[in-house]
Amino acid sequence: MAKKYSLVAEDHHVVRRCGYQVIEWEGDTVVGLYPRSMMLRENDEGYLSANWLEHCPGSKIERLRTIVEIYRNKSTSKKLSPKSGVAVLQSGRISAIARQHGHEVSVRYTPNKQDPSYSRISGLPKNNSDMILIGMLANEGFADFHLLRDLPAV
Repeated sequence: MAKKYSLVAEDHHVVRRCGYQVIEWEGDTVVGLYPRSMMLRENDEGYLSANWLEHCPGSKIERLRTIVEIYRNKSTSKKLSPKSGVAVLQSGRISAIARQHGHEVSVRYTPNKQDPSYSRISGLPKNNSDMILIGMLANEGFADFHLLRDLPAV
């Protein structure tokens, strides 16, 4: 078992939840993710929340279902919109894209009691000053994006 604050292996993946408002739609078809999906929030602690996919047991779909259930349990209403989704990003690709833009980013495993697969992407530029980097991360997330309505039994 990985220790808290250890780096997520470069060939492993993290999952980032994307609400309906950060998903680019054409009719009923998803055509991309807006950069906002990978932006730090105002007054944030300087990292993006994510979940370490390989921490969960099972196939990729089973792991995604487990992570979606964690999101659901953390939600005050216990409901998630079927038009929201999850973006899967490889840890090593996140770091490589950031390095191309002069940033050192780390993907760390930071579990807590409510979320045993919780991880964070740290080192992104404060105040979201590198919109090209943010856009590239959004594109990377879209490459392996899943709507909740398309995940079986979610």
